[in-house]
Amino acid sequence: MAHDIKKRSASHIYFGVHSKSGEIMHISKVPSGQKCNCVCAACGQPFEARKGSIRRHHFAHVSNYECMYASEVAIYKALAAELEKTDCLTLPPVMLRFPAWSKDELLQNVKTVRVDSVEFKCEPLAYPPLLTIKAQGSCLRILLDFNHYYDSEDLASLATEAKNDGYSLLKYAMPKLDEDQEFTPDRIMTILKNYEKAEWVFSRLEQHWKEKYYAVAIEPEGHGSGYHCPISIGRYKGKYSASWVDCAYCRFNVAEPPACLCVAKAGIQKKEDFKRDLQDRLSDIDKIRRTNEEEILLREERERYFERRSVYTRPTPYAARHVVPSGPTQEELDAEYIRICQSYDPTSEEWTVDRYNRRWIMCTVCGRIKQDAQMSYYGGKGGANRGVCANCSRNGRS
Repeated sequence: MAHDIKKRSASHIYFGVHSKSGEIMHISKVPSGQKCNCVCAACGQPFEARKGSIRRHHFAHVSNYECMYASEVAIYKALAAELEKTDCLTLPPVMLRFPAWSKDELLQNVKTVRVDSVEFKCEPLAYPPLLTIKAQGSCLRILLDFNHYYDSEDLASLATEAKNDGYSLLKYAMPKLDEDQEFTPDRIMTILKNYEKAEWVFSRLEQHWKEKYYAVAIEPEGHGSGYHCPISIGRYKGKYSASWVDCAYCRFNVAEPPACLCVAKAGIQKKEDFKRDLQDRLSDIDKIRRTNEEEILLREERERYFERRSVYTRPTPYAARHVVPSGPTQEELDAEYIRICQSYDPTSEEWTVDRYNRRWIMCTVCGRIKQDAQMSYYGGKGGANRGVCANCSRNGRS
């Protein structure tokens, strides 16, 4: 990574490098003062061991040089030394994620791998250092995140670097540097043993599966304010389609909304489908399409019924006759749906009704916000604004 301009304090340095043997040494294992014979893991300058009776024991530069990242780099190197002594590392599960998906797909469960080799590199003034392991023919880089040091932009840059250089990147949430009891020789490896503190910044396995999905995805033909939809999620100007709002929550969309890359025409709903016959997959998609079209027809019939009931039909003089206003456009309906989603409160006991008198319910299974006509059941014990949609109920997911 390029030189890091973020400044860190050099206090609480718990590890030094022995100037003769190159061994990483904890502050508790060395004599006081310059007799410790240790140097800084980050800059290589001489250390003295400060082991008084008031402040916690720590290393400090003899020259009082304020070294950036001395504490962090020393811990990286100490972990590298411990990894060389062990023969395995437990990795967290790998999930497949796309922005439009409400539920991630499991690619690999928690897994323990044998560590074949460990490499540590630290260029002067560069941070973070490279701590990588080779395991089962793959390269994995370990990133230590002290007190939420990295922001989303940092992680995006590191993920791009990992992708370009062909390794996976795993980030561990680290204790604060002033918690000295967490950085002792007998506890330091527990940091990496707790896979629940780990998060994949970039996984080559996930990238492999993303590329498989991208390879079969297509951009649907545009139609009005959305796209022609293979599963007929909605209807616009008499044609079955989907608005961009629908695509933003669709499990068949593998693009970043509001864009759409649809895998429905390939019949892909989950990774196991890549092994299935194409005709079988398309048959399942056709069933989803027919179900959606039936729901649309049912909803439209309900809407016409309520419109007929709302028209005042008693004969009146011509000048006083009730004028039924024209209905809202599709764009107005979409805009109102967006407003409802942005302000939706599933915990409220009040009904969520928009300005067009449409009631909206959140499905507790798929997480989508739908009209009451699209729900299998709602209200009651789960709350006035919660329920299970007809699609999830039909698929046995309720």
